[in-house]
Amino acid sequence: MPEDPTPDGRIIYTVSQLAAELKGVVEGAFSGVWVEGEISQWKLYPSGHTYFTLKDERAIVECVLWKGQRRYVAFEPKTGDHVVVRGRLSIYQNRSQYQLVAEFIEPKGLGALQAAFEALKKKLLAEGLFDEARKKPIPAFPQVIGLVTSEKGAAVHDMIRTIRRRFPGRRIVLNPVPVQGEGAADKIARAIGDLNEWGRADVIIAGRGGGSMEDLWAFNEEVVARAIAASRIPVISAVGHEVDFTIADFVADLRASTPTAAAEIVTTPTREEVEQTVAARLASMTSVMRGLVEGHRRTADELAMRGERSARRAVADHARRLEGARRHLAAVSPIAKVRQWHTRLDGARKGLAIALRTRSRSARASVESALGRFMALRPRAWVDTRRREAARLESALDAAMGEMVSALGKRLAVAEGRLTAYSPMKVLERGYSIVMSADGKKVIRSVGQVASGDVVRIKFSDGEKQAVIDGERKGRQGKLF
Repeated sequence: MPEDPTPDGRIIYTVSQLAAELKGVVEGAFSGVWVEGEISQWKLYPSGHTYFTLKDERAIVECVLWKGQRRYVAFEPKTGDHVVVRGRLSIYQNRSQYQLVAEFIEPKGLGALQAAFEALKKKLLAEGLFDEARKKPIPAFPQVIGLVTSEKGAAVHDMIRTIRRRFPGRRIVLNPVPVQGEGAADKIARAIGDLNEWGRADVIIAGRGGGSMEDLWAFNEEVVARAIAASRIPVISAVGHEVDFTIADFVADLRASTPTAAAEIVTTPTREEVEQTVAARLASMTSVMRGLVEGHRRTADELAMRGERSARRAVADHARRLEGARRHLAAVSPIAKVRQWHTRLDGARKGLAIALRTRSRSARASVESALGRFMALRPRAWVDTRRREAARLESALDAAMGEMVSALGKRLAVAEGRLTAYSPMKVLERGYSIVMSADGKKVIRSVGQVASGDVVRIKFSDGEKQAVIDGERKGRQGKLF
């Protein structure tokens, strides 16, 4: 504002003051304005900002679309397009030039809307947002159903009424949004994101009732399409009537012809159908179980008899195998070998003594017979000589028999000592032990025959223990249990 009026009452502005005053008035009065016109000189700069003009038959206005606002343009404008621009007027004070700062651009007329629709559809199709492979299956029995729609329209009441009628008990969470008009697309996209962040919904229905193409346009916006594509929760698109198709329908995991149809999809089968199916299956299972029980009852005695016979045969077989093992162990035992040698030596000693006594009696009988014959002839001197010779022979025979018995006893003692020395039991008594496999059938002679964690049997002089191999270094012992 200029300073105080001059003495003659005039208010005088400087050029800067006038420009500032004009800027404040214009920008305040036109902070949100819709302007219709034809695009001219559309040019995108490397900075991401776009400069263009709007014109009609009588005037033009300079316009700018900042980089951050391009996401609100659902089509690719070009020179010659007839559009409607929402924005605010701004004045460049240094030159007193004004321009329209565009915040939103939409085509003018149905033809332009259809062109924008086809352009966005082609773009998202090329990106793969319509691919069936990326679409998520709709859960068969969703417990929590999220609704993204207007809380005032008939669509939401139809969906809620259908869900409660077909499957009472399902939880319904409504995230209300405007479904047409300025900013509706942003709010729809944000509502889908909010349900994903909440994370408890099993499925989301996004839609509205029928209307014109302009009415349904929020569901043709790119921001809504990308929110649906990014959703971790399956999304059902339910926009308008069966003949209406939107970009949201192509991106969604499933398209429903109407909001009511979407409510039927998430409640199929109905609770009544589920209960009937469960009851039928329970009846079938009960019948099958009864048949199985009856069959088991008929075969129980036979199975018991078979089991008893099998058990008896197994016990008898194990008894035979145990007795055979015992006989085999007795046959190969070192102690049994020693006892066997003792028995054989005792038998040999007894047989030798009997043989010697038999020879002695036979020799004595022969001598006495000869002596008798000689005595009959009375060869006294010869008899005396033979008697002395017989006495000498008898003495020598007794001495020889004693020496033989002594020698045999010594040989027996030596053999017994060697056998005892070679006996594994004596080796075990000196502190050694024998490592065998867990079943005792194989002797472990090398660390390569066992691995860490193997169970082995260790035989000592006074019994046996089991052990677990711990480690693989030579000499390392296992842990007894």
